[in-house]
Amino acid sequence: MADSTAFVEDAPINATFSKDAAPPHEYFEPRIQQGISTVQLDATASTPPLPPSKPIFTPAPPPIAPASTHTFEASLSSSSGEPSHALRHKTSQTWHHSGQTQQAASPRLASVPSPGGRARQNSSPIYPISLNLIPGSSMASAVSESKATSLVRRVSQKAANKFRRRTSSTNNDHDERTGPVLMRHRSGSQSGDQARLGIQHHDDDDDDECAIDDQLDGGQDEGYSTSSSIRGRSFGASNQARSNPSDGIAVPEELQKGTALTRVTRKKKTMRVFKLDVGSAKVSWDPTKQSSRFYIDDMKDVRTGANARNYREELLVSSDQEDRWITIIYMDHEQNGKLKLLHVIAPTAEMFKLWTSTLEAINRYRTEMMAGLAMQGEKFVDAHWRNYMANLQTAAAAAKVDRAERLSFADVERLCRGIHVNCSREFLRKKFRKADKDNSGYLNFQEFEKFVQLIKEREEIETIWKGITKSPEAGMVRDEFRAFLRDVQKVDVEADSAQVDKVFKKFCRQSSKMGNVAGSSLPTDPSEMRMNREAFTSFLLSSSHNPPLLTSTANQNLNRPINEYYCSSSHNTYLVGRQVAGESSVEGYIRVLQRGCRCVEIDLWDGDNGRPIVTHGHTRTTHCYFSDVVTAIRKYAFIASPYPVILSLEVHCSLEQQITVAEILVDILGDKLVVEPFMTNSMVLPSPQELKHRILVKVKGGARQEPAVKYAKILWRNYMAKLQASSTAKGDCLSFTDVDSLCRDANIDCPTKILEETFRSGFLRTNTSSSTSSNTSETDEQSAPGEDRKAKKPTTKIAPELGVLGVYFRGQKFRNFALPESKTYNHVFSFQEKTFLKFCKDPEKKAQLEKHNNRYLMRVYPSGFRVNSSNFDPLGFWRRGVQMVALNWQTYDLGVQLNEAMFASADDKSGYVLKPKALRGPRSTFDDTTAAKQKKDKKQVTFSIEVISAQQLSRPVGHKADDSIDPFVEVEVFSADDKVKGASSGEGGIDVAASKGVSGLGAPQKRRTKTVRDDGFHPLFKEKMTFSLVTKFEDLVFVRFSVYNAEGGDDKTLIATYTAKLISLQQGYRHLPLYNIQGEQYLFSRLFVKIDVEPATLIDRDFAPHVSTIDSIKSTAKSVLAFAAERRSITRMRNDKDKKQELQSGVLPGRAPQLPQEDNRPNFSAEHRRSF
Repeated sequence: MADSTAFVEDAPINATFSKDAAPPHEYFEPRIQQGISTVQLDATASTPPLPPSKPIFTPAPPPIAPASTHTFEASLSSSSGEPSHALRHKTSQTWHHSGQTQQAASPRLASVPSPGGRARQNSSPIYPISLNLIPGSSMASAVSESKATSLVRRVSQKAANKFRRRTSSTNNDHDERTGPVLMRHRSGSQSGDQARLGIQHHDDDDDDECAIDDQLDGGQDEGYSTSSSIRGRSFGASNQARSNPSDGIAVPEELQKGTALTRVTRKKKTMRVFKLDVGSAKVSWDPTKQSSRFYIDDMKDVRTGANARNYREELLVSSDQEDRWITIIYMDHEQNGKLKLLHVIAPTAEMFKLWTSTLEAINRYRTEMMAGLAMQGEKFVDAHWRNYMANLQTAAAAAKVDRAERLSFADVERLCRGIHVNCSREFLRKKFRKADKDNSGYLNFQEFEKFVQLIKEREEIETIWKGITKSPEAGMVRDEFRAFLRDVQKVDVEADSAQVDKVFKKFCRQSSKMGNVAGSSLPTDPSEMRMNREAFTSFLLSSSHNPPLLTSTANQNLNRPINEYYCSSSHNTYLVGRQVAGESSVEGYIRVLQRGCRCVEIDLWDGDNGRPIVTHGHTRTTHCYFSDVVTAIRKYAFIASPYPVILSLEVHCSLEQQITVAEILVDILGDKLVVEPFMTNSMVLPSPQELKHRILVKVKGGARQEPAVKYAKILWRNYMAKLQASSTAKGDCLSFTDVDSLCRDANIDCPTKILEETFRSGFLRTNTSSSTSSNTSETDEQSAPGEDRKAKKPTTKIAPELGVLGVYFRGQKFRNFALPESKTYNHVFSFQEKTFLKFCKDPEKKAQLEKHNNRYLMRVYPSGFRVNSSNFDPLGFWRRGVQMVALNWQTYDLGVQLNEAMFASADDKSGYVLKPKALRGPRSTFDDTTAAKQKKDKKQVTFSIEVISAQQLSRPVGHKADDSIDPFVEVEVFSADDKVKGASSGEGGIDVAASKGVSGLGAPQKRRTKTVRDDGFHPLFKEKMTFSLVTKFEDLVFVRFSVYNAEGGDDKTLIATYTAKLISLQQGYRHLPLYNIQGEQYLFSRLFVKIDVEPATLIDRDFAPHVSTIDSIKSTAKSVLAFAAERRSITRMRNDKDKKQELQSGVLPGRAPQLPQEDNRPNFSAEHRRSF
């Protein structure tokens, strides 16, 4: 049913209706009582139909469409004539057709026949509902010729045109789109077990369209509770787990008319009428506000029940409503992709299921429809044909004109724009004419199939096909397929020969189904099987069988100490926006954990009612409860990886709430939390393998008090109370006489000399219990904007109950690398980025820092001045051996792109990457000189990248549908070496590096392709670029591909990007996925490249300078003589000092001093002596 929002905002439309005109819900009420089964609607609808008017139409017949509108088909009842009871007699609307009540006065239409002779089962009678057509289409022309033109039609069309002009280009893009353009990532989705080859194991042998099924995830986890309800209900014609696009999704009309739901915000609870506009896949709840709506295509998650409990408790809603609570997380493109939350409470359990099931089903259906063009086969061609033809036929029925099943060029152009075929009109017209065999100016179904095949043709793949097959017409045999994998794709086919044969058979079966290979059945002998070109194209497109990154190795085992790995880390994880005025949310932890982050940060502050909160202190950011954060971490910690998660605590709360923090960690995490060492006497950190499915806490240690220290404090308090009572106390200090008296009263036997030395050491003061640097919380080393940089921040004591949880990650304030505290095996130093870079400017400190990181842990985090949540380049910290380089994940800039590339390949998705050998050092003693002076060899790395083509690029933000797209590709190479002139070189393409001849950190080698004019659907570049660089860190070479739209001159707009680690990229022909500026993967956009990497060669080994034997002896002798002279000088100075002291004390030289008489009291106990 139409969304009434348009009619509330447009006064001219309402002005045309009579006073007693029935509102939409009154019009459909009699039909609900009659038990009408379904009303079917098209996914490509852009604007809602007009409401019926009683003076013009009676309730019985369907409304007549305006002159420039076009109508849907409606399914009213089953073929048996009985009403459908799937939704308790509630009218529903199927996603690709539309309809109304069956009446004798209405012209009855036959159901749309299935193309190709395939009969449609259980077809329902069809009746029209109006839908606006784009002016200039063939159907609009046919309707305009109809004699049934009236005043109300002309006025309605004028108002509709006015409404379209008022709509923004962004909204038009959403309304005209037939589905989402971004991939919706679901946690726990797996596409199959992976082998050691460049081919991924996939058990679904019958899945022909593997390219898209690899992306449409089917797995669910406990974080998504609504999926089971979707698959358990019957919506429309399909009851299967995966919807059949040709059947569509039935949409209950009750949701289209609007249902009352309670919307919950931080300020209030409000009853709103939520309406589902099936034409544009939009849900709205306040017609007066443009922001009060979201598109189903932009949904990221639907959380219900216990999975949304943290939001319900945060908004102070009773637990009685938990089973009807819905939290919808969606992206708002008008605010640069900002994530938003919508919290609603359904009035009944039935309404709860109706909304959640319908939203999920529509989202999946539209995703499959949108991605269908990237697939081989006719399944989705058939679905789009059915949808569009149903719309055209119902429009013709409403206008009482005949309409043949054919498409004009205007129809084809509109359909292509809806599925993001962003190419020139000339390109479409050329393919249209080629498919139009009879030159009629129209396409029937067979010609439309041919048209789709023509626009999907990949001439670059045809060239590859002809080069690797002896007989391209007959197909590819098994030996040719294995040779292609071995010689071009650089796959070790002998490592898993059976899997290679399995993949070959799979695509041979696909060839047989396509009917392009001679023979109706597939041969049983693999040597006789043949793969055709279409199936080979499917293989190249498949992210399962031809992935761009290396797959996992067999029996992966991360069995080295955890300090020898890079760890994927996040900074201020709770923030989902800016640092100063952003929002703190549990959603930040869920998103980063789903993306593979293994170290998250939690800033703890005192909350109301004794509940610790997580927020960015002294800013205008909101807060969330610590208990909700820990609950979310427990649920999502091991979805992306089974390896350990580290909770980096920054404690600012009181001792009482710190104890609460410790209790929350123990109670919620249970046995997943590491509370004691695995081995008591081990001085080596455990490995990620040993810590699988465990959660560790990084926190500074609490004050450890021995029994004797506690006893001394008790004595102190008692004695001070005694002095206060006698009015003899002098401040908060004790004289030596007081201390001696205290010891006598407590029967502590201690020699006077020892007691005096202890007193002089300054231990016995009232501040003995004050915290030291080892038991204070970690705070930023830089001042926040506006603060006094010289003012020292107050430190926070760490409660022993919390500090004891820092078992393997004990935070330590840095003082000096030479101190004993810097050599405890489980300590962690944390540096702000500027402090770290300042250290690196001093060669001696830089050497000490690298030496430390060879064996011990370190964390680096962004400066507090990055208020916009920007990031630094992590390469400069990885090359110094820093394990935990924490970044602001909410900003998808270069830093986060490199970090994702570091942990992107199958092995690296664990969240832990083994550091280069030169940055690990030996496992022997820390002071080993060979570890400190270990040199890093320089290597020559050479590789080539041929940028061949791109597929189905999305329109840049703000571009209209008819704006041309002029893409070009920029390739950047990043290394972790210092800036040096001549360290890298490149050939091919256009050099666009910022600093000519200089490369290294902050200066990547950069080249680009030519610009392809007016083709965003399939631009061909065919440009090869060769890069060569000298580096000490071949494991830290990254390549970034950026697709831009040329805006004229030097202006450009980023369309998509992809970053990969060079050693993770597979060689040969690969389709690279593309991501938008928010880091969301496009559903169908890809970049087709060919990659060749030569083995790295050692060009310069840094040996110690060679000296002769005589020179070595001379040098050693000089060192010994200098050392002896220095020792003699020190001894002489000490003797002179002793003589001077003896003269001052009145003791003659050479005479022994008189020793004081020993006290006759019993000796001081050993325990108390240790305490003092």
